[in-house]
Amino acid sequence: MRAHPPDTETEAAPGGRPDGAALPEQTVEALAELLRVLGDPTRIRLLELLEAQGRASVGALTACLPIRQQSVSHQLQVLHRAGVVSRRREGARVAYELRDWSGWWTIRRLADGLGGD
Repeated sequence: MRAHPPDTETEAAPGGRPDGAALPEQTVEALAELLRVLGDPTRIRLLELLEAQGRASVGALTACLPIRQQSVSHQLQVLHRAGVVSRRREGARVAYELRDWSGWWTIRRLADGLGGD
């Protein structure tokens, strides 16, 4: 995170935008909600798995994580309600996949900013 003001005219002004205008309240609220949804390690891992696998069932996702299937189902429900993942019944199972890639994009940018690979 930036601890000092912008150095050049091309960087964002204190209002967060190049023109110095404040973000609209609706945008701020939407960002805060997205960050709340993303603010859980299990949900971050689930998005990481779905990005890599494309589509996966609860059972397949549970096999990749050190938590119970009920917890995976609960976290997927949170992501689904937020519109980040979609689900589709495929016979006896339900498959999940990324629907809104902005969550994954945000995670990657934050990880890059922290120096995470």
